[in-house]
Amino acid sequence: MTSPLTLDIIIPVYNEAEVLEILFDTLDATFSAANLAARGIARVRYLLIDDGSSDVGAQMISDRIRAGAPAALYRLSRNFGHQNAVCAGLDHATADLVAILDADLQDPPAVVLDMIDKMAQGYDVIFGQRRRRKENVVKRLSYWSFYRLIDALSDIKMPLDSGDFCLMNRRVVAALRALPERLRFPRVLRAWVGYRQAGVEYDRPARRAGSSKYSIVKLYRLATDGIASASIRPLKIAQLSSFILGLLALVLTLFFVLMVVGKVNALLPLPFLLTYILITSGNALTLLCLYVINAYVGRTYLEVKGRPTYIVMEVVDGADRQAGVS
Repeated sequence: MTSPLTLDIIIPVYNEAEVLEILFDTLDATFSAANLAARGIARVRYLLIDDGSSDVGAQMISDRIRAGAPAALYRLSRNFGHQNAVCAGLDHATADLVAILDADLQDPPAVVLDMIDKMAQGYDVIFGQRRRRKENVVKRLSYWSFYRLIDALSDIKMPLDSGDFCLMNRRVVAALRALPERLRFPRVLRAWVGYRQAGVEYDRPARRAGSSKYSIVKLYRLATDGIASASIRPLKIAQLSSFILGLLALVLTLFFVLMVVGKVNALLPLPFLLTYILITSGNALTLLCLYVINAYVGRTYLEVKGRPTYIVMEVVDGADRQAGVS
């Protein structure tokens, strides 16, 4: 790519009214004319995707746009989830470079400038890679475990400690938009499409205001969706585990028969105990296999229905145009 370039920044928003003023001020300071000119960026635009918020955030964003902010607001008809909001932003991005960051400023906008500098070395995707994160121990451990689990189960190499925060060029965004599936996990798909990718390390700060909208249940769903989206390896592991358990059951059965035929009554309690343990573990493994299979069957059912991943009900752009979209 040659200068001048354009930059779109996708920002999913869900009940973030408390942080919006700080967000806009930070964005304006970070993407000043001087900072953009130094990197050959002619224009920046903020694509704020309101994911069915119930607070006054959409009105605050609209007011900022009418006051001259280089932004566009896409209001979804209800809460479709963070990943679908990201996909909505990707579908409406038109710039040469497209960044994704969270509204709570835990993804520091200044890091996007570092990503632009890194991309100038010939990369197509620059993803943010967290060195440290200022959150409670349980959350840090959960995220640490998730990224390593999804990397171990994935058929492709997944960057560790890397969320949706990234910068992509136009052809990568086009490749993502061309993928046919409706249940999307952008960070997995970003790794799947390939191209030249590199990471930029940063420290993830605490929220500037408000509270996290990701409950334990939502984080669990996010993790299962990510694993199911990345690979069918869990199905293969469940199949292999069932096979191994079947062999153990056969060995134990033969051992039990030999004990009975040999009339070694003193040792009978041991095989009985092992049998009970095997039955219990077998039932647990069976339920686990059913759960894994159901996770994929459920995703298949949702894909077959063919419903859109989101519905935009209102658009507010920099020219103060509003339009309903069905």
